[in-house]
This record gives sequence, C-alpha cells and structure tokens, in this order.
Amino acid sequence: MNILLTGFMGAGKTTVGKKLAKRLGYFFIDTDREIEKEQGCSITEIFKYGGEECFRDLETDILQKLQTKQNLVIATGGGMVLRNENRSLMQSLGTRVYLKVELQELMRRLKKDKKRPLLQKPKPEEHILEMLQQRKSIYEEAECIIDTTDLSPHQMVTEIIRKI
Repeated sequence: MNILLTGFMGAGKTTVGKKLAKRLGYFFIDTDREIEKEQGCSITEIFKYGGEECFRDLETDILQKLQTKQNLVIATGGGMVLRNENRSLMQSLGTRVYLKVELQELMRRLKKDKKRPLLQKPKPEEHILEMLQQRKSIYEEAECIIDTTDLSPHQMVTEIIRKI
C-alpha cells in the first residue's frame, strides 16, 4: 500500500510524510525533491525557464514512474491535483490523504516564504485564497481528510494511521 499526502503548500506534507514513513517502515518520497534531483535545478528555476506547464508535466512523469512501487509515503506538490491525469494516477497509486489547514494558519506559515514560485507575486494573500478556492474541492476527493488544526506532526501521523 502507498499513501499520498495532498494539500496546499505549507500544509506539512513533507514533515508529516517523513514521520509517517518512519513509523510505518515505508520509503518516503517528496515529488518536488525528486523533480529537482532529476532536473538538476530548483523548482523556482523550472518555473522561470520552463513555466508551470513544464513543471506539471514533470509531476505527471513522476507519478507514472511510481505506479509499480509499493510501501511508499509520497508528499505531493500542492498543485499536482490540478490535472485530471494526475488525479487518476494518484488514485491508482494508493490512498490519498488530504492535510487540511485553515486559511489563517496557511497565511502565517507562508507569509515569509520566498522559495515558492507561485507566491512570488504582488498580494500573495489574494493569490493563496484564489488557489485554495480552486483546489479545495479537488483536495476533498481524497479517501482520508485530516484536519490539522491544533495537531502536531506526531499527532497528524497518529491520526492518519488511525483513519486508514
């Protein structure tokens, strides 16, 4: 069985994913880091030189490569769910777990983030709200939803294991 962590940027997918994989004895994969390794450059550079569409293509490629693997905890990129093809690949790959974070908490976490290409715009708060509204119903298609409000990463791991 594989577990795919979905949710908005800053939801804690990587932090929780590492802890969950360790607790289950699974391998951990962060799709963003895998893409950076394969491409030999940062996601920021991929967005700058190839654009968002190029990056989304690379996400699809990673999901296709993982289809035959088992016992993985996979932290997905926040926008990976935007493509229908990716959603189908994710569903066939394993159980999707949505780490749901309240808007105010996301704003607090992302306020000073200078690494994420989609936040490097004027009025990032408005952009975050817009992206969240666009993605919320897609995230909620996950087989398991974890409300992360007031939960530590350790508590989130326990809750994920309990629910799946």
